[in-house]
Amino acid sequence: MTREIDVFVEGEDRPTGRLSGDEQGALSFRYTADAVRPVSLALPLERESLKDSETRSFFDNLLQENSSLDAVMAKHNIDRSDIAGLLYHLGRDCPGAISCVPAGEGPGKRPGRLEEDYDVLSDNDLARIMRSLRDDRRLPVDTKDPSPLAGVQGKIALTLLADGSFAIPRHGTGVPTTHILKIPRRGEEALVDQEHRLMSIAGRVYGDEVAHVEPLEIDDVRGLHITRFDRVVENGVVSRIHQEDFCQALGLPKSLKYERDGEGGRSFNAEAVGKVLGKTRLPAKARRSLLQMTILNLALGNTDNHAKNHALIYRGNAPELAPLYDVVPVLLDSNIDHRFSLHIGAADTMEALTRDDFFDFVRAIGLRARGRSGEDEILKNTGEVLNAIAGLVDELQGGQTKLLGDMIAHQVERISEVLGLETEIPERDAFLLRGGGFRLQS
Repeated sequence: MTREIDVFVEGEDRPTGRLSGDEQGALSFRYTADAVRPVSLALPLERESLKDSETRSFFDNLLQENSSLDAVMAKHNIDRSDIAGLLYHLGRDCPGAISCVPAGEGPGKRPGRLEEDYDVLSDNDLARIMRSLRDDRRLPVDTKDPSPLAGVQGKIALTLLADGSFAIPRHGTGVPTTHILKIPRRGEEALVDQEHRLMSIAGRVYGDEVAHVEPLEIDDVRGLHITRFDRVVENGVVSRIHQEDFCQALGLPKSLKYERDGEGGRSFNAEAVGKVLGKTRLPAKARRSLLQMTILNLALGNTDNHAKNHALIYRGNAPELAPLYDVVPVLLDSNIDHRFSLHIGAADTMEALTRDDFFDFVRAIGLRARGRSGEDEILKNTGEVLNAIAGLVDELQGGQTKLLGDMIAHQVERISEVLGLETEIPERDAFLLRGGGFRLQS
């Protein structure tokens, strides 16, 4: 069946483009004559028409891998490769500010009025939701998911009202949420404190370039609520800001979000990232920020900074690098692959990293590091970041938090050794085991 789908950006009354899917599932996309900015760097506004090979990855990345997708595939007998067919049913609530709706239907999303468009959750309601996410990895059967979210941990999208209570959008309104609440599995509650500590360290080092997170505990359940960086609240009205992750900006399917999975010359790699950063509103600032984010992820043991954990945000016609988010201490989990999501030069592990690899990465993302003076400036800035992180390690004491601090101290020491930097490393009594795991020395 042929599908014609209008693509809207929230806040615009007219579609920005038309997505078409033919009977074989092949896609094409065409901007409308009055479109003022691209929906993706991978879909240039100057192109009159974009074909399947250019279009598929962006729109496929708008589909969440969850029960809603499975239900639509089963109910309507739609194949997973039929992106237009799936968006025809699910595209009203794509991630971000984009909505994909049957042609002529009108936008699927609009700004939300805090006093009118949301249903308040009582503490009992919220506790029941949190327990269900912790124990069953899903919402209670009578709870309508306001905005399906991807990820390993159980999540629900919520809106924080002016009085401090949480609410969910009224069904069918298409209004935005302001926060994401993450609930780890039973027995993994330490993840709440770990991620909160890491994001707090990142915020103290980088300020507004880091998403804000806070722990939340109700009865016997703990979670982490995260302020969405792609929302703005003004005069009681919540609006979405258009954003895209690096898979979309690079024209990559989500299956290629790790550099190690690249194929056919397509991959998430430093040179490709550098080209994307060159198209941002302030390229030099974006490149410096990306380098800082990379150093921070290395120092905090987060090797899972894949292409869907980096994003661009469109506050004007040209995008900016989005704040850092989803920083987790992957290195503490011996069951997870600790290879770099994004290679640093030729290195794909911390053990393989060299000074030359570091500067190959710096140059690949577009930063000038030619000559001794250029390298010295980058090393000076890197040393300041590492010393700032090391200076916060002594605040991490007790149990799993102590282990987290010792891991960070080890990472900072390793990076400093590779780059020949003098960093004041706090004393620690954990040691690195083969395979990248840590434990306290007895």
